[in-house]
Amino acid sequence: MYVGRSYKLIDFALWSRRSVIYMVVVSGLAVAAYRLPGIAGFSVPWSVVLVLGTTVSLVAGFKNSQVFTRSGEALQAFTQITASSRVWSNFCRDFLDAPTAKQLIYRHIAWMTALRFSLRRPMPWESMGKAANIEYMRRYRIREDKGSIAEELRPLLAEQADKVLKSSQPALALLEMQSVQVNAAFKDAKLPPQIYVELTKLIRDLHDQQARCDRIKNNPYPRQYAIVSSMFVMIFCTLLPFGVVPVFAEMGKLGGVLSTVGIWLTIPFSTLLGWAYMSLDQVGESSANPFEGNANDVPISQICRDIEIELRAGLGEVELPKPLLPVNDIAT
Repeated sequence: MYVGRSYKLIDFALWSRRSVIYMVVVSGLAVAAYRLPGIAGFSVPWSVVLVLGTTVSLVAGFKNSQVFTRSGEALQAFTQITASSRVWSNFCRDFLDAPTAKQLIYRHIAWMTALRFSLRRPMPWESMGKAANIEYMRRYRIREDKGSIAEELRPLLAEQADKVLKSSQPALALLEMQSVQVNAAFKDAKLPPQIYVELTKLIRDLHDQQARCDRIKNNPYPRQYAIVSSMFVMIFCTLLPFGVVPVFAEMGKLGGVLSTVGIWLTIPFSTLLGWAYMSLDQVGESSANPFEGNANDVPISQICRDIEIELRAGLGEVELPKPLLPVNDIAT
């Protein structure tokens, strides 16, 4: 997630420069076609471009609105995980002996770790593999790319780590282990009934939040809408210079400097308009999957690290992991 005041124009321009290059080439072809002998005067009716542009605006706006909703829901899920983690820690420390409380809290941290790695795994429809995003990732690094789930779980789970790592879904396995231990503590009369009920509710809430995250991760923004939106944007931006070129050609008839440069103004103005539409679509596409690790995604690594620090400090530990600070104004 970008946490600076604003993206720098030069950074955004470099990230989206491929659309600029495409528009310059297409605009040059439109000018050449308009002046080329044999097809001189070739253009696309402006009314066609106008209608198509209106349609593209509506489709792109709908797509970006839905993408923003997905991102907001993902952030809400981790906000709820933060709240549930604090309550879980308080109940464990206040109503259980110290060794059991530490084990339950460490296993909860392990659950967040397993969830992080699950949400960071690449999916076919995600955009991290696109050239523009690969280049931009040189500015920051995702924590999950630096290590493995095994390396992070072993210090938290000790001998239980191997059992969890063998599971096809480590996060679910950890929640199941939490349930088993809480049930055992209640049966042994180590937990008051009211606290047992509250801990059970918290485990259920963690299941709910994991299911929300899994749904967002495993189900892409409907590809039919995403493809139609991108396709319409590309068609519109391709036809735009061919619709604009007659307008600037007419300006050349005014004489003076415009007689020389008039028609060539098609290139900068068409490029500007096309860049706006293509960049809007590119922003929507790169924000559609809020857990993959893009610069605008939910910073789940930082959120989980902050929770871990808070929970371990509650246990009285002094040697705590360092917070994950933003790199180049990007929190991961």
